[in-house]
Amino acid sequence: MNDKELISIQKIIHHHNLDEQFIESIESFQLIEFVVKDADKYLYVEQLPRLEKIIRLYYDLEVNMQGIDVINNMLSKMNSMHKTIQQLQNKLKLYE
Repeated sequence: MNDKELISIQKIIHHHNLDEQFIESIESFQLIEFVVKDADKYLYVEQLPRLEKIIRLYYDLEVNMQGIDVINNMLSKMNSMHKTIQQLQNKLKLYE
């Protein structure tokens, strides 16, 4: 991935008025993959919506990191099940 696909964590912290501890908590729970380059942390731009969802859960709904981890796992499983259902429905249409 090139540099244009990365965004600085410092910019995100400044823009969303976050503290460093929040970002460290996200990293420790492995909720988002960060990239270290030249001693600075970066985030892939495609993960920005996921980070913003985590920010809303944590600050607006006051969900702790463990809860956010559980929510992310459940949403991932639900998406996987939804894809499986879609595939099965498509196969079923072939036999109708």
